[in-house]
This record gives sequence, structure tokens and C-alpha cells, in this order.
Amino acid sequence: MFLKPKTLAAQLGVQIALSLVLVWLLATVVALWVLVKELNSTYDQSLKETAQRVLPLAISDYRLNQFGLLDLRPELSLLGTLNLSVGPRILGDQPEYLMYQLRDFKGRILVRSNNAPMTPMLDSLQTGFVHGKNFSIYTASSLDGRYHLQVAETVDHRYGVLFDTALLFLLIFTIALPLSVLLVYIAVKRRLVPVQQFAENMATRGGSNLEPMAQAELPEDFLEVQKATNALLDRLRTALLAEREFAANSAHELRTPLAVASVQLQRLSDELGSTDQAERLKIVQSSLARLTRLIDKLLQLARAESVTLYNGEPTNLELIVKMIARELDPRNDRVEIISESPPLLDIDPDALAVILSNLVENGLKYAPNESPVIIRLESNGAFSVENLAPDLAPEDLNGLKQRFVRGNQRSQPGSGLGLAIVGAMVDQLNGDLDLKIAGEGRGKRLIVKVKI
Repeated sequence: MFLKPKTLAAQLGVQIALSLVLVWLLATVVALWVLVKELNSTYDQSLKETAQRVLPLAISDYRLNQFGLLDLRPELSLLGTLNLSVGPRILGDQPEYLMYQLRDFKGRILVRSNNAPMTPMLDSLQTGFVHGKNFSIYTASSLDGRYHLQVAETVDHRYGVLFDTALLFLLIFTIALPLSVLLVYIAVKRRLVPVQQFAENMATRGGSNLEPMAQAELPEDFLEVQKATNALLDRLRTALLAEREFAANSAHELRTPLAVASVQLQRLSDELGSTDQAERLKIVQSSLARLTRLIDKLLQLARAESVTLYNGEPTNLELIVKMIARELDPRNDRVEIISESPPLLDIDPDALAVILSNLVENGLKYAPNESPVIIRLESNGAFSVENLAPDLAPEDLNGLKQRFVRGNQRSQPGSGLGLAIVGAMVDQLNGDLDLKIAGEGRGKRLIVKVKI
């Protein structure tokens, strides 16, 4: 089954490779066709010249032989030292591929080469070429028409030369084609490096990073893609900012009337004393307090999803942790800090305070009463919050990061936004939020680790 290449470089390489194969095949066929014509023409001309050169020598040897001089002095033979050749084989040697017969006007064989047959090679004595099944023969005649020399070249030699030439073409084709394809693929790959870098930058940037892509040295065909991508990012950034501003403004506007209503309810509760209406008023106050906390969490969430969380100012992590511990555990009987002298962090202190306060608040709220909440500060800047969680199952961990999702202890007041806020802020800071359970039974602990 043919697998379609997935990358653009591979697709271009395959297309160019196929085009090169077709071009090379066509060029080879045309070159061989031209070569066959040229070789046949060259060999025919050489055969003709050889016949015209050998004719007077053969006549001379024949006349000397008639007087018996060649038997007495063989060195007088002009044909004895004659080298008959039209052209050598390219990839091998094939001796004695030419033969000749000197015939008189009656067709009798007067002189012949050692490799020539004793019978006439051709019946006709007409001057010119005759191409037979086994030989290509040229007949040359003397001026008086008494002698005719027929020089023959074996077809095996001529087509052997053609075969050698075609084999060389195939060897060159076999070596040059893969090399050409490789060079083309490397060239295409290099030209697509800016496109790959552009794609990698898009894939690796965080979901909250909606800043325009930096100008890259893209091919002109891809510049429109970059412009369209930046335009899309700008529209998304505008829409998200509008959504976040609406959520933040709404939460902020709701806090004021809720604070006024809470104060009025408190005054009304003081006036009613311990009556039945006062008990009902406490229920209203509790609901109002829960609504206030929910709005605070929504305000934090809107801020957590802001793209301007990081301001580049170093923050003392240990100082922020101590402040949060004093605020949430004023009696200092539950929160325990284990510090390994963490470094200063380039994080907005308000964002860091929101992360820690949500983690510690969750630990104090959902851990068994009087059980400790441990904050560990590591030397590499990572920190974790650990508390007992005997009722929490491992399969519930992923769901805790979602909005409005709570654990098994639903009797405790809460909005289900704490870890969602933490997760959003950690994502904005390009950090990692890891939840895991350690231990078993009543000693089971939830460890929330943040690494930025």
C-alpha cells in the first residue's frame, strides 16, 4: 500500500524525484536513439573507408601471389600487417570482428581474411552497403570493374558496442538519479527550515500567549500565512480581553452591593438578638458570605487568565508563604513550613499569593480537623502543599483541576474554583501543576506541587 508523505519537504521531494525519473528516462531514451543513429553512421563510414583502403592492398597481394613471390618473400604482403578495425568495444575486447573477400568480376574469391568464409558472403557485387542478419557488408570496386572487395562487420560487434554504451548510460542513471534526488531533498529541506521553525514556535507557545508571531525569514508564499495567523491571534486576544474585562468588572461591581448588604444584615442581626428571625437571618448571611467568596474566586479566575500576570520583578517566595500562613492560620497550629532556602522568583507577588492562598485554603478546609497542612519550599524554586485526604481517590485528581468540580467532602463550603484558579495561573507562568496521592488509608495525603 502506497503511503502518502506527510511533510511538505517529503511531498516535494517525492514529486521532484518522480519528475527527475521521467526526465532521466526520456533523456536516456532520446540519447540512446541518437547514439544508435550516430554509431551506425560512424561505423558505416569507417567500414566504407576500410574497404577503400584495403582494396588496392588486396589486389597487390593477389598479383604478387599469382607470380609466387609471396611464397618466397612473405614480408612483401601488404595485408599481413594490416590492422582491420572500425572501433573498439567500450567494455570489452572482441577481436576479428572484420573480415574481407576479394572477388573478381565473375564472383570468384581471390583473396580472403583468415576469419572469412570460403563461400561468398554476398551474391551481389554492386558497390554500396548491404545490412544482413549477421553482417553489415560494404562492397568497393576497382576503377576497371575487375575486382570487388567486400568488407563485413559482424552485427554482434556493432550491437555489442551499443549494449556497452546503453549499460554505461544505465550506470550513470543509477548513480546520478538517487544523488540528484538527495540533493534536491536537502535543498528543499533547507529552504523549509523557516517554515518548520514557524510551526514549532506556534506549537510550543502557551495557550495564553496570543502575541503576534515574530517576523521570520519565510518564503514569500508563506508570508500571507504568517500575516493571517497574526491577524487571527489579534482577534482572539481582543475577544479574550473583552471577556476577561467583563468578568472582572462584573465581579468588582457585585462586591460593593454585597458588602453593603452584608453590613445591613449584620446590623439587623444585632437588633433581632436571638429570635427565630435571627436564626433565619444567619442562613441568609451564610448564603451571602458564600456568594461573596464565589465572586472573589471569579475575580481571581478572571485575573488568573490575564496575559499580563508576569511583571518581571523578583519575589521572595518564603516571605509570601509566611504571610499567607499568618493570614489563614492565625493561631499557627496547623500550617507548617519546611524551607530549603528557595531563590527569588521572577513572578508577580500578587499572583504567587493567590496561588498559595488557594492551595493552603483548600488544605485547611478539606483536611481532617486539627491535621497539619505542610508547605515545602525547594531550593530550585518549586513548592508544594501537602495535607491529609483519606477520602480522595486517585481517579478524582484530574477532575479537581476543572472549574466548579469539588472532591468528596461536599459538606464543606467551597466554590470548586480553587485549583482551577491555580491551574490557570500556573499555565500563564509556563509552569507545571502536579497532583498526586501518597500513602494509604487514613494516612493518605494529597500533594499539590507547583514548579515555575
